[in-house]
Amino acid sequence: LQTVYSERGVLVSTYAFLLVSVGVSLEPQTSSPKRMSSPPSPSSRGEDQTISYPDVPLQNGMPRPDNASTAKRIELPAERRFLKGAAISVWQNAPDEASQWTAFARRPRSLLERLRGKNKQLAIDTSPDFWNRYYDDINCARQLGSNSLRLSLEWSRVMPNGPGNVDEDAVRRYRDILNRCVEAGLEPMVTLHHFVHPQWFEALGAFEREENIRYFVDWAVMAVRLFRDHGLTLIATFNEPTCAAFTGHIVGVHAPGRRGAVHGAGMVLLHMLRAHSAAYRAIRSEPGGEAVRVGLVHQKIRFEAEGSGAACHAARWTADWLTHCFGWDLVHNYLATGRFVWRLLGRIGVRAHMDVQDGRPPCDWLGINYYTRVVLDWRLRFTCRPGEVLTDMGWPVVPEGLYDAIVHSANLGIPLYVTETGIADGRDDRRAPLIAAYWQQVARAVADGHDVRGFYYWTLCDNYEWHLGYNMKFGLFEWTEAPEHPRANAAAIAATNATRKGAAMAALGAVEDNTDVVERSTELTPLWATVGPSAAATATATIVCVSQPHSPYRQASDIAATAIALVTPVLESEVERAVAEAKAKATNWPGRRLRQGSLELIRRYVATPDELSAAWQSLAETVWPHVPLPEALRRPAALPQGRHAGGCALAAALVPLGKALVVAARGLAAACRRLTRKTRPPAEL
Repeated sequence: LQTVYSERGVLVSTYAFLLVSVGVSLEPQTSSPKRMSSPPSPSSRGEDQTISYPDVPLQNGMPRPDNASTAKRIELPAERRFLKGAAISVWQNAPDEASQWTAFARRPRSLLERLRGKNKQLAIDTSPDFWNRYYDDINCARQLGSNSLRLSLEWSRVMPNGPGNVDEDAVRRYRDILNRCVEAGLEPMVTLHHFVHPQWFEALGAFEREENIRYFVDWAVMAVRLFRDHGLTLIATFNEPTCAAFTGHIVGVHAPGRRGAVHGAGMVLLHMLRAHSAAYRAIRSEPGGEAVRVGLVHQKIRFEAEGSGAACHAARWTADWLTHCFGWDLVHNYLATGRFVWRLLGRIGVRAHMDVQDGRPPCDWLGINYYTRVVLDWRLRFTCRPGEVLTDMGWPVVPEGLYDAIVHSANLGIPLYVTETGIADGRDDRRAPLIAAYWQQVARAVADGHDVRGFYYWTLCDNYEWHLGYNMKFGLFEWTEAPEHPRANAAAIAATNATRKGAAMAALGAVEDNTDVVERSTELTPLWATVGPSAAATATATIVCVSQPHSPYRQASDIAATAIALVTPVLESEVERAVAEAKAKATNWPGRRLRQGSLELIRRYVATPDELSAAWQSLAETVWPHVPLPEALRRPAALPQGRHAGGCALAAALVPLGKALVVAARGLAAACRRLTRKTRPPAEL
């Protein structure tokens, strides 16, 4: 996939350059998921084990001067808690000066950017500044009812100038961050590599060179030595290694910005997975390392072609390749067996694989990052199925995919955490329904006996969404100081192409059914995209696609019969008290404002106990009211015939013609070779 930027430097469309490949297919998974008759039960919590959640004093964004070791406020170990919280990347909330991503983000992406500079949405001159305002953000996280915070330890901050050269100021700051998390009752889950590493490591070739794995192992060991006495018990070595390899070396929208390096991307991914194994063993060999649980975070995502006809041949091939190498099969199979199979773009009709057999890598837990299931149309652009809703990223809301991801990952036989899920929603009209529907899928998995031990929403506060800058509003809290954007963002145009023709029909069809929907449709003219700041936040453009929401999972009748349907008066009053308190404090922190849709997450976090067995029981038994997606955002079952119908028909005609030309070219080449052999002298032959 190749990403193209307009003169303004804003992502405007996504398409693909592909070599036509024939006969490439995936063998289906045959192994069945492991299930338990009931959720696994750790030993029950003793009466003397309590969890204290004191409020961290407001500091107006300024850190306290002391950096003494924190008193241990979390007495229940992480493996016996159901972790609930938000996930952040420190770089995305406070870019540093020594990382390869900072250098990449400042690099001009077009001639116009060279002349005029970056637009405000893509510049990293401003940020939510977690590095200096972490007290406020910890308070924000605690206000959600969280008992954990997932964050990144930035290698480029701790070792900015070279291997072994530790920045003591950065170490003190990170220690204070971790201490304050523990004081607030937030179990830290840290990631050692969240797409970002030092520029000096990039200059050495980073993960393109296998000999550089040792530098990452040294960083992992140093991190444990520096921070193990500050609440460090859960470590993820890498966040989404497939995404880092694909977007950085094939698409070119992430650092280091290479394009079309399919073989190089495969090598980068292999070396990152090997670095995980080496770091795991090095951490465990450290004094006290046996108490640290080391895992890996993987993005679980599947790709599908919109249709099955000849016009969608390229889409099917692309979706098949992406599902195998990027989102579903490759990392899962490697963690299960140690076998690494990366598909290369070989000659037409020839399968080309990079097939490596390592030992099964060690892994204490797996983090699942799940957002969506992607549908590609015949032009290889994002779209959605009839009855689905798109987010601002152009991704459909597909709750059932989270359950499928959990079941698939359960085959590994290790504890699972949903380490990221969330929505880019500048208008805040789809956030609450997504939270409700995705949470229900986690409850469904727990009720079916799968070992899910935590749920993290991405993200706490609006931040720099990599190559899309400050366009995308994922935060539970709005960053009120975000730069205004003068033009539409990439996802707006992508969603416009996917749903333009169906928007008017859905709006007209809603007139007879729902007056409120009609008023909403009028407000969002044109329906498919609204350019400029949204009414609810500072989003650049809001995707308003016409689609049908998936129905959240309905609990089985035997479970529903004993459910405490939201729920007892005591629990309900406690939940609403927490919601009322969150509303009252929604604007307490400078630059942060709680979004209305975030209240659904607060309700679920407060109602779910911390102790693991009690949390599983609550998840399996509690039935929450259905929160519907906006009716005006339905994609109709059938799009009207429009200007793209002719293009689709043309593509359907050209695909078999292209195949015929390939066959003819092969025959001609074979005839030329035979003729050459006949005419050449025997000595040359």
